[in-house]
Amino acid sequence: MEKTEKFLQFLKDYPYYENERLDAIREKFFPLLKDCVYADWTGAAPKPSSLIDSDADFQKKHLIGNPHSHHAPSALAMELAEEARTQVLYFFNADPDEYDVIFTANATGAILLLHNYMFEGGDLLLTADNHNSVNGLRETAKRHGAIVRYSPIDNDLQIIGSELERALSYPRATHNKLFCYPAKSNYSGVLHSLEWVSIAQEKGWDVLLDAAAYSANNRLDLHFVQPDFVPISFYKIFGYPTGIGCLIIKKEKYEKLNKSFFSGGSILLVSVMKDFFAPETIGHARYEDGTINFAAMQPIVRGFEFMTSLGKYTWRVKAITDWLRKALLAMNTEKNFIIVHSPIGSDTVTFSITDESGCHILDAWEFEQFANEHNVYVRTGCFCNPGVNEKLFGYEIDTYEKFYNDAILPSQITIENLRKYSGDKPIGAIRASFGYANNFSDVERFAEVVKMFIEQL
Repeated sequence: MEKTEKFLQFLKDYPYYENERLDAIREKFFPLLKDCVYADWTGAAPKPSSLIDSDADFQKKHLIGNPHSHHAPSALAMELAEEARTQVLYFFNADPDEYDVIFTANATGAILLLHNYMFEGGDLLLTADNHNSVNGLRETAKRHGAIVRYSPIDNDLQIIGSELERALSYPRATHNKLFCYPAKSNYSGVLHSLEWVSIAQEKGWDVLLDAAAYSANNRLDLHFVQPDFVPISFYKIFGYPTGIGCLIIKKEKYEKLNKSFFSGGSILLVSVMKDFFAPETIGHARYEDGTINFAAMQPIVRGFEFMTSLGKYTWRVKAITDWLRKALLAMNTEKNFIIVHSPIGSDTVTFSITDESGCHILDAWEFEQFANEHNVYVRTGCFCNPGVNEKLFGYEIDTYEKFYNDAILPSQITIENLRKYSGDKPIGAIRASFGYANNFSDVERFAEVVKMFIEQL
């Protein structure tokens, strides 16, 4: 890209940004990013054309069959699935003697497997910062008589260490204790300490570490950090294929799952005449119900090879994000100002724009529409993370109680009605998130569009 005076100053401030290899990869494999700014990396990574091309070429040359059969195309599908499992464990530096990989539809599908957790008489501890797919575990836990609790976050959207330590130390004579938290907030981009994994385990907890958002720009090393359950979505890492994820699980923790049903693909023998069935005995096979997305196995292998070829890129992403954060804060005027909710050092800039009073936050959706018209693609809302949203905008329990008590019909439970009951509090924020294919010109253009939006208010 042309080295303008602004760009030269950026390079001076962030000397670790320059990476000719990443510049070449963007130019060659991401042609669709040429005329737009893609700032929704936490939603999904854009897919490199090399993955699509290699997959298309592979599919043309190889006949792949249902892996539950025993002919040659089926054997190839099984071989690819095992290669993909091996590649997942290798990428995350997980010992194959200790960890297994269960393929699912996505990270949510991986978390759904934890509804099989033996919650009876146990505990479920969640942090207030969690995706709704994790929050949903509380309903199953409650139905099985478990105690469900939340550990709060502070005004900087960080886990309150003293509160979490106390919650983890809660005296309970049970072995069925599950603690769940995200390695990275999908709302704010906050990186929560990975040390909580071992702290919780030392206190007798099983740990689900949600790494779906984290894995976009950070490489979790399961040799040094050893959670019991790790949900992953592949499209959040390398964009393609969609519709497939996995649960990386410690093999010894299969005994904590109590599957109460059977289905095709995860069963050895079933009788209709007699009420009898024998489930699969191999760990992942017992939990891969139906037929896995076997056509996606080859691109998963190629995807991880692609990611490995990139080398180090995390600091480059943080450089452009930090620059954007500063650029937005510098736009504050007497008429409007910007509140940045994300911390320094993140790959995400979540922010809000206020009106001239400084008290009223503008509807984030208005900015998303404006940005879209200028080919800048950004996410707005609460990002399926109500805990952070409630903390950020000061929602109170009384608001929800009155809202749900008055909203008798399901049709009345709407965002619009919630806004009325909450005193017109914001429903969400603006989230700009970036990855290895983004560059300085992207954040420079993003800042320009924000300035244009403010000026036309």
